[in-house]
Amino acid sequence: MIRNIIRFILILGVVCAVMGGGVAVLYAVFRGDLARREDTAREEALLAACPAGATLDAASPVAGAPFAADAVYAARDASGRAIAYVAGGEASGYSSVVRLVVGVQAADRAIVRVVVVSQAETPGLGANVAEQKSNFTLWEKLFGPSQAGKTEQSLNPFLDQFRGKTVDRLGEVHAMTAATITSNAAKAAVEQAVARIQKVVDQTK
Repeated sequence: MIRNIIRFILILGVVCAVMGGGVAVLYAVFRGDLARREDTAREEALLAACPAGATLDAASPVAGAPFAADAVYAARDASGRAIAYVAGGEASGYSSVVRLVVGVQAADRAIVRVVVVSQAETPGLGANVAEQKSNFTLWEKLFGPSQAGKTEQSLNPFLDQFRGKTVDRLGEVHAMTAATITSNAAKAAVEQAVARIQKVVDQTK
């Protein structure tokens, strides 16, 4: 009996070692691809947080290293003037760290847009912080808009509340139903991002 238990433990140990080694090898092989995907996703989020028509050079932040957590970027118009700033923020939610980027107008510090980069909150509840919904009905998706001039847009009822608000008005942003912890994490991350932008703007005055 004891011999069988020892044999089972040894076999289990070998299986675990082989599986762990296999995962380590796969990670080593695909580590570069994973890092590039993360950078691409972050760059797309940075661009999405910019005002319409603005450009952003993700490789040249005005503060911090490219794609670093504390990096701040300038969104520029066609003449090269900084019309907005974009920075990241993060805070602990219910079951994960909520990471997002925030675009802020240079003129009045009003939030342009908040874009979630990553989260692993509860599906159907906190995960709604990153859920994008179309303003088109299924019928409109299949056969075109019901009204002339109507264009399809991606909406997020929670994140869209941040648009046009300054940091002192974040109290007006209502939490998602049954996801108060995630909502508060998103607000804290927005405050962190805006504070990073404000610090850079103050230093350049």
